[in-house]
Amino acid sequence: MKPDDALSVILAAPGELRVDRIPVPSVGPGAVRVAMRACGICGSDLRYLAGENPWALHTLGENLGSPPNMVLGHEVAGTVTVDGREQRVAILAYRACGECPACRAGRENICANVQHIGHATGWGAMDYYPGGMAEEFEVWPGFAFPIPDHVSFDEATFLDGLAVAIHACDRAAVAAGSRVAIVGLGPIGMLAAQVARSRGAATVCGCDTAPLPLELAAGLGFADLVQSDAERFLRPDAGYDAIIDTVGAAGSLARAPSSLAPGGTLALLSIHPESISLPTVSLSAERTITSAANNRYADFPQAIDLLSRGEVRVAPLVTHRFPLAQAAKAFDVMANKEREKAYKIVLHP
Repeated sequence: MKPDDALSVILAAPGELRVDRIPVPSVGPGAVRVAMRACGICGSDLRYLAGENPWALHTLGENLGSPPNMVLGHEVAGTVTVDGREQRVAILAYRACGECPACRAGRENICANVQHIGHATGWGAMDYYPGGMAEEFEVWPGFAFPIPDHVSFDEATFLDGLAVAIHACDRAAVAAGSRVAIVGLGPIGMLAAQVARSRGAATVCGCDTAPLPLELAAGLGFADLVQSDAERFLRPDAGYDAIIDTVGAAGSLARAPSSLAPGGTLALLSIHPESISLPTVSLSAERTITSAANNRYADFPQAIDLLSRGEVRVAPLVTHRFPLAQAAKAFDVMANKEREKAYKIVLHP
């Protein structure tokens, strides 16, 4: 074993996950070395394992292939050494190019030229692509954000998803007094519900087809919950000001506009290549359908603030923990989450 080697979770090829010691991949000059303390398994990690590229689909509109030997993991927290002292940090896992029209317009979240920890995006050819599911990894200077001592490393793994949820609420124009519906109460939907509540939404209701997310949502103080698919949940003339759809099923997309109030917005966090039929009259009275991709830089410190102040609670959402060496088992549990009663799984070094 070389001194610079780190135990890492490597997607060698679609369907082929292995745990091995490899040299820590370099992210370039000025890189900061992070000792991982916790890394969440995201639904996108399962999609990479299945051979999809969810970042490309949601950002570029095409399902590009991924290169071999990518280290997975982007929901990650750990420690860095600053002036000889250990500092607790959470990682903003992507860096945009800063030069394209999207970046110049302040929309770095839709930059097509990002480098991304855990997504093998924008790096060019490498032996191994950097990710957070490793004992140690590198990140660019300025992308390791200090977290307060009362926020645990496990809780900090939710900051990536919380930043995404903040951006989704922005795209859906959630504000004080809004009537908000959340389709799908997976981690992003659950976080979006809490962000909406923190903004003073008048009502926040949600649906999921599985019982566990509803139990967890009830434990977080949400009462208007339905175990159903979106088609049954989204009633005509419900008058929602905002619908945040984390599932993107064709049936719910066709039904959602009739559930919006005049001027209301449907924000899609999950998109698919299938076509839907939609009468344009359903968009009367300035109803809007949009999508929400990733998060902006500024959303990440906002997420830290919400978590630090207790406006968003995530500790009850962690159901399973595994060491890195048992990553294959952890992914199997996540792939069978209803059978295993799993919600959020966190890996530890």
